[in-house]
Amino acid sequence: MNKLHLILFFVLNISLNAQNHRFIYEYKYVPDSTKVDSVLTENMRLTIFKDHSEFLSEMKAKSDSSNLKSSENNGDANFSPGNIRNFIWKSYHDAKDYSLEYIGMESYKVYDERKLNWKLLNENKKIQNYNCQKATVKFGNREWTAWFTTDLPFQDGPNIFKNLPGLIVAIEDTKKHHSFQLVANYETNDNLHKVKSFSLLKTYEVNRKQFNKKWNEYRRNPIGNNEQFLLMNPQIKMISIQDEKGNTINLEELRKNERNQAKKNILRNNNFLDLELYR
Repeated sequence: MNKLHLILFFVLNISLNAQNHRFIYEYKYVPDSTKVDSVLTENMRLTIFKDHSEFLSEMKAKSDSSNLKSSENNGDANFSPGNIRNFIWKSYHDAKDYSLEYIGMESYKVYDERKLNWKLLNENKKIQNYNCQKATVKFGNREWTAWFTTDLPFQDGPNIFKNLPGLIVAIEDTKKHHSFQLVANYETNDNLHKVKSFSLLKTYEVNRKQFNKKWNEYRRNPIGNNEQFLLMNPQIKMISIQDEKGNTINLEELRKNERNQAKKNILRNNNFLDLELYR
């Protein structure tokens, strides 16, 4: 009997602590619009808290959590917000939604106060045993088709998408370059996704217009990470860099090679989910 009471207490304690809901989405996307057959896949997590939700890469979230614990244990400060990609914060009570966007190694907290103008359609189907209804919306210079369910009473979904009568189970753009499909859900007692910033890598707070201006400046004149890091931290002077064999690397040659690589990266990753932000 004592064992039974112990088990019941343990189960009840877990139930009381597991106040947050987590949904895992399979994200398929085409990074290069000139190579539409090249599709990448990644699992993303949406965690719903009392007053907001957070959306980010499942793999990055686990890696960041491990790195943060190691950083705290060792007293290091080398854990950077630049490790997080596709991070979206969605507030339920005010217009303080933001995403973390990156220009090279610079991170930007981009605030977005726009509202999604959903159009609900009288079309229904079942997806993974959920009763779903169809809805469409225009966002980021793309047209999207979503399927939401009131079986899961959360007005949220992957990425920036939210404010439908229920949870979004699936959504994709009409060109099928970006799609999200719900694959799992469970309760969790995880806390907010905390990030310990490295003092030499700043995060700038901007609106969408300001970020777009910065992005176009970088696209016209891309630079490599080393050069960008020194511009962010003018107090640091790069004297020399050595390769794995101990040979001194020519800094001008390094800078040239990194700029060429940055140009290639821009060309290879041109099919952003939010085309309007990166126009």
